[in-house]
Amino acid sequence: MISLVFAALAAAQLCLAVSAGRHWRAAPGLLAAVPTLVCSALVWDNGVIAVGSLTGAGPLLQALSVPRFALHALLTPFLVLWSLSAADHAGLSWVRRKGVRGAAVGLTVLLVAAGVLHDVLGLSMRTERWADTLRYVNDAASPTGPLPAIIAGLVVLSAGIVLWRCTGFARLAVTAAVMVAVSGAAAQVPVLGNAAEVVLDVGLLLTVRRLLPLRETRRIAAVAPQE
Repeated sequence: MISLVFAALAAAQLCLAVSAGRHWRAAPGLLAAVPTLVCSALVWDNGVIAVGSLTGAGPLLQALSVPRFALHALLTPFLVLWSLSAADHAGLSWVRRKGVRGAAVGLTVLLVAAGVLHDVLGLSMRTERWADTLRYVNDAASPTGPLPAIIAGLVVLSAGIVLWRCTGFARLAVTAAVMVAVSGAAAQVPVLGNAAEVVLDVGLLLTVRRLLPLRETRRIAAVAPQE
């Protein structure tokens, strides 16, 4: 039963990835690119968990699981730069200061490095059963662990609060708050964490639609070749 829930979450992430991808194709940039890539990675993540009990433990499930950790380590930190881009598109001029941009880039690099050390170079997989699911988890002993994801989530929440106060757009703050609130329970109830990721990604997409409406991106795409 829970495997079907993960399959449904994979389908939801696929819909979000396709929707965000339409904006990315029309107006390339971080604002639409990051949600597209993050949602696409989570399609794989949920899909592999959904089929884990069918494939069983072994080389196949291990091979399918490695990208789950690698994509998470490489892509999640880019939510920091995405937050900066969202604030920029919202017209907050202070985010264009060199110091702010430098700090965001530096934090992103640090989080990517920490994620790679833990989930790629230090990857040590073991099987874990929960309900009717079977998945591989990273059993590596590391002081960083989930820290990059937690910090990235807090940055998105902070950006959401700023957008709320400055523009009245509250949906990013609300969805990010759900993600942060649920993350503590995700270790005991994994499906809650994955469901909260869908909620957060809905917030990312709604932000893209608010700040970069599709009709505007189509206009940009139509005008760009002439320029």
